[in-house]
Amino acid sequence: MSSAVFPSPTSFRDRRHQALQHEQQRERRLWGTALTAVVTFVAVSVALSTLIPRSPPAVSLPPPAAIAIDLAPLPTAIPTPPQDVPKGPKQTQAQPDPTPEEPPKIAAPPSPAPHPPAPVPKTETRKIVKKTVVKPVSHKEKPLPLKEAPAERTTAPPSTEAPPAVTQASPSPGASSSHASRAPASWQSDLVARLERFKRYPTEAQRHREEGTPLLTFTMNRKGRVLSARLTKPSGYTLLDQETLALVRRAEPLPEPPDSVSGDTITLTVPIEFYVE
Repeated sequence: MSSAVFPSPTSFRDRRHQALQHEQQRERRLWGTALTAVVTFVAVSVALSTLIPRSPPAVSLPPPAAIAIDLAPLPTAIPTPPQDVPKGPKQTQAQPDPTPEEPPKIAAPPSPAPHPPAPVPKTETRKIVKKTVVKPVSHKEKPLPLKEAPAERTTAPPSTEAPPAVTQASPSPGASSSHASRAPASWQSDLVARLERFKRYPTEAQRHREEGTPLLTFTMNRKGRVLSARLTKPSGYTLLDQETLALVRRAEPLPEPPDSVSGDTITLTVPIEFYVE
């Protein structure tokens, strides 16, 4: 008869206590690992954000202000009345010379030959035509023109004076004045474009929203070099006035004036606008 051995209550409680301690140690290890991972992630993130430099935000600058130049109107040339050109002799179309009438063809007598005598009348006709053309030439002082020459010709008598070719080739006064008025306008446009290209709005004045329209008066020679420059009317701001005087020097050499603008030196007054958009 076998007997079963049951554990005592004391040993059962000890095993249960050891199991609980083991479970608690396992949970503590898990929580410690998780806490360490979180702390490491936060530390790495802070270090990266501190070490990596941030790019500064892009600053959008306003576009450069335009230059408005108000030049004085150009003098227009007074049109001169057209001069009377002497009229030459009238040219009339020459009438073509009357062609001589051909004499009637002489029919050749019939030939007993079987072939028709076609070549015989052609030879005789040519001889007759030559005689009729040559006969009137002997009675005239000038030879008749050939039939291949054009029938249209003039009968104006020859003149010993030179033809008025210069008067016909010269342009009309209206066309010359129009060309002279277009040349200074094109030069003024080139001058405005060059000043616009070299104009700079001072950054400090733009930040303080300093605006104005100073009047610049400068004298230039025919090579585009500035001889003198001054402010006829200042803008009230030192930076804008300094930029206006420096602008005309920076843009040298200026476009050369056309031949229609007279004088060795040219003085111009130009308004320079500075406005913050």
